[in-house]
Amino acid sequence: MAATSRTGRSAPRLPGRLLVIAAAVALLANLASCSSKKPNPEFLGVKRITVAMHNDLPGISYSKDYVRSGLDFLMLQHVEGELDVTFSDPVDVSSGDRVTQLLEHKADMTIASFSITADRMDLIDFVGPYLKTRQGFLVGPEGADVEQLEDLSGTRICTWQGTTSQEALDGIRETSGAEPVILTDASDCFEQLLTGQVMAVSTDQAILYGFARHYEKEGLRVVPDVTIGAPQYYGIGLPKGHPADCRKLEAWLKKHVGTSTWIRDVETSLPALTEENRAWISSHKPSPEEIKARSCRDSISP
Repeated sequence: MAATSRTGRSAPRLPGRLLVIAAAVALLANLASCSSKKPNPEFLGVKRITVAMHNDLPGISYSKDYVRSGLDFLMLQHVEGELDVTFSDPVDVSSGDRVTQLLEHKADMTIASFSITADRMDLIDFVGPYLKTRQGFLVGPEGADVEQLEDLSGTRICTWQGTTSQEALDGIRETSGAEPVILTDASDCFEQLLTGQVMAVSTDQAILYGFARHYEKEGLRVVPDVTIGAPQYYGIGLPKGHPADCRKLEAWLKKHVGTSTWIRDVETSLPALTEENRAWISSHKPSPEEIKARSCRDSISP
């Protein structure tokens, strides 16, 4: 018996062909709905990247009133624009915890004036360098006459824990007769410099030029052409075990350092550095060969 409506009339039947068409339309709509629900992309094995950064290095990576600035922060923004993946807000990291946070999965990536060294490459991967620098010295008004390393003889020179600068400064007593002072972090060293408890602060010149501009009114200055130790190569730290993702970031970085954007980022973040040395690009810009030799490897390639 045919179905009837409440009025007693028979409900109209759809021809068989129309039934087939309706079913096909419904199937296509269902498939379209399913295909639009693509899985979130991953990078380094996670769907959301957490980046560890310094918060106390003006010009490099600085945070004030929850606003970040500096060369490392600009690098993070470029990486975010390159990768099709979600990023969390950056987390703070001290110099001594940069490797630990990656190993303990508290961060997926570290962009924190992170020098690429053989010891660190045993534990984590790097992509870089994105900047080269040398270790130098910054003095206050009391060091107005300091022009060479010998002028610091008999003085106290500060740096902080967990950095390659500490290693280079360990021998300063023998080479120049100065006394190394190792404190917890950068702010401790600069507090002692500003209060006259140390004569100088020693770390990477890129970092020192950032502080020199930040404390310009206090008369801090970088001693020009006075350096110690080996060149430092800043890289992006990654956990090991993701070679394809590491190589993808390496390929992007090789292109990035050859752009005017890279030059503008350094000039914007570290104006005291670029104004002091008009030939700064030749001494601070990494070559593609230097990036290849240090990226995604267990040791530095010869």
